[in-house]
Amino acid sequence: MKKNIEVLLGILTPLVTLTVTGGLWAYFNLLHRYKGKKVVDNWSKEDAFDINKITTLQKEKDRDFRILNLADLQVADLDGSKAFKTVKKEMDDLIDEYKPDLITLTGDQTMSNENRLFLKTIISTLDKHKIPYAPIFGNHDFGNSYNEGVCSEQYCCDLYERGKYSLFKRGPTNLGPLGNYVINIEEDGKIVSSLYMMALAYEPKLTDQQIEWFKWNSEGIKNANGGNNPRGMVFTHKDFKEHREAYYYYLTHPEAAESKVYRHNGFEAADNGNFVEIARNSGVFDFICGHQHNNNFTINYDGARYTFAVKSSEAVFYYEDENVYLNGATEIFIGSESTQIEHHYVERGKYHLGK
Repeated sequence: MKKNIEVLLGILTPLVTLTVTGGLWAYFNLLHRYKGKKVVDNWSKEDAFDINKITTLQKEKDRDFRILNLADLQVADLDGSKAFKTVKKEMDDLIDEYKPDLITLTGDQTMSNENRLFLKTIISTLDKHKIPYAPIFGNHDFGNSYNEGVCSEQYCCDLYERGKYSLFKRGPTNLGPLGNYVINIEEDGKIVSSLYMMALAYEPKLTDQQIEWFKWNSEGIKNANGGNNPRGMVFTHKDFKEHREAYYYYLTHPEAAESKVYRHNGFEAADNGNFVEIARNSGVFDFICGHQHNNNFTINYDGARYTFAVKSSEAVFYYEDENVYLNGATEIFIGSESTQIEHHYVERGKYHLGK
């Protein structure tokens, strides 16, 4: 009898182990994955431009339109639920303090392969403030490698597009990364600023199709705006080579800086050919990015302004010393004729993640 039981256990144990292992593999690799809806929306520069397809927000006369940029929230499972609640608390406080007309998020809102819960909670946190928000993707939003996370690129688009106050659009699907769209700021029937939300995500640089799409939009907006280019802004996750050039220009021309200049990381410094020149000739003055958490500045260089936005949240916090605590948000003021950028920093340790 005892021998029969041992034989039976010898057979059942590997079968149970195999079943459990296979079940877990199937859950995490098949069932526990959200691929999202497949959307095909091919763009061509031959397409007719329609200004009414661009989201437009209204600016009050004689009052600046205020944008609050949150960069690299990087909500992750590294420190558990307490850390998650801490990031949400900081988001709430920053939004309540600065009361923006629009919230922009320059990528890496999450940093975990378990990105579904975190992204859904970020969206619900933003929605409760009843303020329009406009995110772009960074190089961790779909997992720590491209589409490695529970939520794929397509599904992350689905979630953002369902947000009640979200302005996010996945945009044309033949540009490369998803999430390219434009927001116009209008005052008295005139477009005073165009915000180009351009996805770099996991790519090293903008694609040729993205640049052509930008040119098509900027020309269409100019024609719809009485032949005048609005003062434009380009939001990306990663920096361009011109951000690096601006920093080295500042070292010999300190008057070029509009803020304190912090540089504690290297530069991604993507070489996008003559995109910056094209954008500048189309009225773009500001190039705003995140990504390199502990680079933070606003510098005028060669006819444009380059900004590394302040990292928002202590999650995945790479740099801190007794002289600087780079955690907070970046505020952008759009006036009728000009723009201004300010960096705000939270009190050291106010939102310490804890364990």
